[in-house]
Amino acid sequence: MIVKKVTGKNSKYNKNQNPGFSLLLKLVLPIVLLSVLYYGYNHLKENKKLSASNIIICDAEYTEGANFITNGISFNNSITRSSNQSYEGQYSSKIDNKHKYGFSLKLKNVQPNHKYIATVRRYTELSGRFALAISPSPAKELHAQSIESISKDENGWELLRVEISIPNDGSIKDLTIFPYKSGDKGVAYFDNLRVETISPDSIFGSTTDEVRLYLDQKALIKINSKRDEAMKNGILMSADDDWVKAKLTENDSNPHDVKLRLKGDWTDHLEGDYWSYRIKMTSDKSWKRMQTFSLQDPKARSYLDEWLYHKALEGLDIITPRYGFIKLSQNEQDPVLYAYEEHFEKQVAEYKNRREGVIVKFAEDHMWEDRLRNFNSENDNIHHNNVLNSEIKAFKESKTVKSPKLKEQFLRAQDLMNSFKHQSSPPSEIFDIELLAKYFAISEVLCAYHGMIWHNLRFYYNPITRKLEPIGYDGFTDVGKLRMYSDLFFGEFKSGEGAVTWDDMYKYLYRDPEFNRHYIPALVKYSSTKFIDKLINQYQKEALVLEKIIRNTTDPTYKFDINDIYNRAQKININIAPFNENSLKAFRSIKSNNVYEVEVSNYHCLPLEIVGTGPSKNWSEVDSIGIIINSNAKRNPPTYSTVKVGPNDKYIFFRLPNTDKVYYSEIKEWSKPNKELIIRYSSSEKLSVPLNESEYQVINNELVIKPGKHILTKPLIVPRNYKLTFEPGSEVDIQKGAYILSYGDFTTLGTSSSPILFTSSDKSAQGITVIQSKETCKLSYTSFTNLNTLEENEWQLTGAVTFYESDVDMRNVTISNNLCEDALNIVRAVFTIDELNINNTFADGFDCDFCRGTLTNSYLFNTGNDGLDYSGSYIELDNIRLENVGDKGISAGEEATLIVKNTTITGAQIGIASKDLSKVDVIDVKLKDCLQGFAAYRKKPEFGGATINVKSFTEENVERLITKDDESEISLPK
Repeated sequence: MIVKKVTGKNSKYNKNQNPGFSLLLKLVLPIVLLSVLYYGYNHLKENKKLSASNIIICDAEYTEGANFITNGISFNNSITRSSNQSYEGQYSSKIDNKHKYGFSLKLKNVQPNHKYIATVRRYTELSGRFALAISPSPAKELHAQSIESISKDENGWELLRVEISIPNDGSIKDLTIFPYKSGDKGVAYFDNLRVETISPDSIFGSTTDEVRLYLDQKALIKINSKRDEAMKNGILMSADDDWVKAKLTENDSNPHDVKLRLKGDWTDHLEGDYWSYRIKMTSDKSWKRMQTFSLQDPKARSYLDEWLYHKALEGLDIITPRYGFIKLSQNEQDPVLYAYEEHFEKQVAEYKNRREGVIVKFAEDHMWEDRLRNFNSENDNIHHNNVLNSEIKAFKESKTVKSPKLKEQFLRAQDLMNSFKHQSSPPSEIFDIELLAKYFAISEVLCAYHGMIWHNLRFYYNPITRKLEPIGYDGFTDVGKLRMYSDLFFGEFKSGEGAVTWDDMYKYLYRDPEFNRHYIPALVKYSSTKFIDKLINQYQKEALVLEKIIRNTTDPTYKFDINDIYNRAQKININIAPFNENSLKAFRSIKSNNVYEVEVSNYHCLPLEIVGTGPSKNWSEVDSIGIIINSNAKRNPPTYSTVKVGPNDKYIFFRLPNTDKVYYSEIKEWSKPNKELIIRYSSSEKLSVPLNESEYQVINNELVIKPGKHILTKPLIVPRNYKLTFEPGSEVDIQKGAYILSYGDFTTLGTSSSPILFTSSDKSAQGITVIQSKETCKLSYTSFTNLNTLEENEWQLTGAVTFYESDVDMRNVTISNNLCEDALNIVRAVFTIDELNINNTFADGFDCDFCRGTLTNSYLFNTGNDGLDYSGSYIELDNIRLENVGDKGISAGEEATLIVKNTTITGAQIGIASKDLSKVDVIDVKLKDCLQGFAAYRKKPEFGGATINVKSFTEENVERLITKDDESEISLPK
């Protein structure tokens, strides 16, 4: 600090005017200097703390005054500390209406060209109101924030992530990182605020090797010619004479003699100015301990997606070629970013701590020749080559067949591959099943499906276990993730019979119990937030450096989308969890000899393991069953497996194979639904008449039953396009449970001298039923006696004579001695009936539902229940006589309207009843020997009261004339 001496006669502080000025300076100046030095020291000390590590964490556990303190670094707003919730430890930072900002960090003098990444854990029921923000100063327009979480753990704690890149122009000096609340609703807890600083060493990064390739003119001409041919054909077809000589120099060391050719199948490897190469070192040299490898545009494998996939495979001890990035320049071209990838030679396995072994694949040469032939034609989807007719080949074939040991290994590997192709042996006998399951699971989670296509599969034959191990690579294409299916993940519903997948050999894996015992727990683990957190945190710093290099050298818009990895994993993890009751269905199937079984079907997307049964929802590990039930295919009927249970067991318990959480389903107390319908009553089957040909004739689709006596011992079913007519004088005796069922018109026109009779001498007849007749059914001088009703499993009718949606015209019809609920039952029809005689019926005489009709001049005697029972209908009754009725003479229900005239009701419990919004008009009715005369009331809760309007009546020996509830009305003549 510089203190300027003030002099001059006009000065306000001239020492002659203020003699104490010198003394003031002597006292104040040291204090000011000490204050400045103290502030500067502490500011410098604080910034040294912040820059000492590239990761800063606030765990909310310790406070000092107004600040949180973690590892000596201060964070604001300690007033928000709360012990209500915590992600780790005992405390978190609570945000509510009183404190809308949580713990925060102020970073001063941030570095240009650096990236700052902040993450925090959030717990709340109202996520949309709480965000994590980075606010730069003074360039406020670069403010960044995140509201949506990238993951959520099983306890409800979400992970928020936000980042900001500091430009080189000096527009940003300071950063403030903080969580905050918008609006007035909700409470949130924040824990483990983490801030990381990324400072790339250079445009390519200090760990990126520099490689130079030199091709002479002759080599360039040959390479260019081959590239032009491939671009014209749309496919690169490699040949043995494609190789050219070149020089490879690494980090300015001595050049190596190498051979190279163009690499790739599709032309994405050959687009633009930078092409992909296959490189061979001489037999005595290697590069990065590799003798054969590829150098390719990183875009051909979706940049960092493939790189992270290799890292994940390495961490799971799955063989994968070495993969990384270099700075490559060719001849005099500027350096660009390239990816290197190891080729399939013995070093691939040896580098992963395996002994030398044969590497095999399904040959794809024929497939690419097919595609080349049809590439520009209308037949471009015709490919004759598939996995079933593909040869099994070994890499380094000439070396393999020359070595007796390697040749024997190849023959064994060939047999294993062939067994896989034709599903002729259990997968666990072909593969190291645990490694194969891990490979499939991690490929599912990272969506690295390109390498799972049959012609991209590579396997290492382990000479010790004598089984195949997968080699993971080529998970991505130049357009990123391959989506060749409609499900969330490839294994979803693939264990079900009939599931459509790429090839049968995949279904063979996904249906194998031993494979699923490893695959499903691996899928659960690798899709968990914990696993993805560990994977991302392990490689995030290196990925961010590479991301910047890609943007600066190859694609300025490129972004490595970590959120997409989290979101996909989380979707899989959520959806592979079963549901109680719904994921597994169990149906009771009682067998003889006291052996009890249930039939179970798996409606979940993955196989389920049955672990036990029991009388309650509480599962015990005693006598664990341990069988795996495959899922149903999405578009196929469910399949069932049989499981033995105890006679008192009411629940079945299940889980994802080899996982801990157990779920339950209640065992249904009925049998499973049949996928094949048993048809016994068909409106469309051919006409078959169980009578002698002399007893009937068929004329123009009319079945005519001739006069005389007929015995019917089998059902007579008349299809919809036929008419059924009985001629006068016909007598039909229906025996042995037979019945008449007509889907066509029904006519019985007898006469007084030649009536028509239907009876059952053994009283076994299942009645006469007419369904949906097109024309009005006509009956006259016809009688029905000793009939029961049609009854078959769930199909149980109520009438001895039934008309459904079939209009009826009856004259002089008698129904007597019926053995079922209704003598006559008409439903949803219009009828006109005159001179109906019903007597000695088991329950109701004439039951009518949802009809419109008239009944006149009729007599009903000795009915066990109601004489006339009408629901939801409009009926006119005139000159009716009812005697000895077991319950109600006339009953109206469910908004029925009845007009009753000139009617006598004798010996009923209730003469006329009106229920549930029904209306009955009574004119000239006589009630005799009835317990109750008129009754109106609400019976069903969904209806209301009823009314009876009596205009004229007489009564004799009626104990109680009127009965009604508070919602109903009965009016009598004055």
